[in-house]
Amino acid sequence: MKKIIMNYRSTEKRTAIVDNNKLVEVFVEGVDHESIVGNIYKGRVEKVVPGMQAAFVSIGLGKNGFLPKEQLASYKFLPSEQKSKMSISSLIHEGQEIIVQVSKDVFGEKGPRLTTLIELPGRYVVYLPNDRHIAISKKMNDEQRKYWRNVGESLCSENEGVIFRTACIGEQPEVVQREVVYLQRKWAAIKSEKAQRKAPQLLFDNASLEERIIRDITQGEEAEIIVDDSEVYQLLKERLGIYNLNLITLTHYFGKENVFSKYEIDQEMERLIRPYVWLKNGASLMIEQTEALTVIDVNTGKFTGKYNVQETIIKTNELAAVEIARQLRLRNIGGMVLIDFINMEQEQDRDNIKSILIEALKADRGYTRVYGFTQLGLLEMTRKKERKSLLEQLTVTCPTCNELGRVYSSEQVGFQIERALLEYKGMDHEAIWIEAPETAIEKLTTSGIIDKLEMELGFKIFITGSNVLIQSFEIRHIGTEKDVLSRISN
Repeated sequence: MKKIIMNYRSTEKRTAIVDNNKLVEVFVEGVDHESIVGNIYKGRVEKVVPGMQAAFVSIGLGKNGFLPKEQLASYKFLPSEQKSKMSISSLIHEGQEIIVQVSKDVFGEKGPRLTTLIELPGRYVVYLPNDRHIAISKKMNDEQRKYWRNVGESLCSENEGVIFRTACIGEQPEVVQREVVYLQRKWAAIKSEKAQRKAPQLLFDNASLEERIIRDITQGEEAEIIVDDSEVYQLLKERLGIYNLNLITLTHYFGKENVFSKYEIDQEMERLIRPYVWLKNGASLMIEQTEALTVIDVNTGKFTGKYNVQETIIKTNELAAVEIARQLRLRNIGGMVLIDFINMEQEQDRDNIKSILIEALKADRGYTRVYGFTQLGLLEMTRKKERKSLLEQLTVTCPTCNELGRVYSSEQVGFQIERALLEYKGMDHEAIWIEAPETAIEKLTTSGIIDKLEMELGFKIFITGSNVLIQSFEIRHIGTEKDVLSRISN
């Protein structure tokens, strides 16, 4: 059974998906790192660049969004013979106000990627208000696909479309129709706001992480949701009641220990920022992430096989293919990926490894494409990059090794301190002394987290700076306030 573990008690919101007792996906949302994918804005075209066949649009976030010609609805529905001749300058102009949706988050110096082909997601369908397209989940059989296509044609006007999701299987058409009507009304409300608001302006805030879990992750299968926050528990209870999801069990976690520590998620996340991954047979993966691409190297390590070298190579590559699919999803690695499997002489062996990888990637909700082996023996694939990878979210380049490595960011160390302190709730002592990097202390004090924790926990928190600690903290003493102050002064 699938477990969805939600750690919402602290400032940083974290959710882990565990399937068959194995961690398969992690979501992290800090104060400064909330995803804007799916948000709809009323933007203003700041610049049109014919040489790039793209425009830069201000949506009020500091960095202008990038809007390529292919993502304009007015371009998509042109006749094929006109598309090659049509310049973006003929479709939009500087100063024009336009409704856009974010399709990819901000990465480094790059602004968000935008589209005018709007998608409004529901549990059963994705509504396409300006895209004449009806699509059906590939998991449906031919009879089901034909049935839902007819339903879609009856629900949509000439200029709108819909994508029927896997959750439609076995569902009554009236239920799906009610959701389509609801999404159509939501789009009408968004458009009416466009006329009233001045650009740039947020028109629609994409569903929160907890709502996306109900909508996207719990799709027709038995699952238990474990949440440690009472407000989120009540919200989920209401949402589950709306959808009447009898297969979902909701549990409110009251334990003092952090829920991620309780279910050993924290230990697993520690491993997810390291480049090495050990396979169960003693072989290993080396995962190196760069801004341009990710390279994964497969090594036999301690595994020598039982019979011959070829058997060792094939068995290791098979295990590696399955684990690579899991790691891409866990670490949220996107963009180009090159995999250096151990060299295989037979073409059929390479085809087999490619097939195993493709099959393992089917569990990934992110769009993936496997191309095949290059002349150098590297397997090429891509995974759609919408949000920052886990490594980018949790770490920064190391300041002490000329940026050759990565360490936890100051913000992450602050979140770790907050979670550690929450586990001392209800203790009998008056005060606690923590030593931490100066940059982490600054994050904690400017955000007001320490003041909030002192009120909530009922004891005094003293934090002193250290130039030795780079990516960690240390609890130095717990006792009376007088005792702690004495130790700090000494």
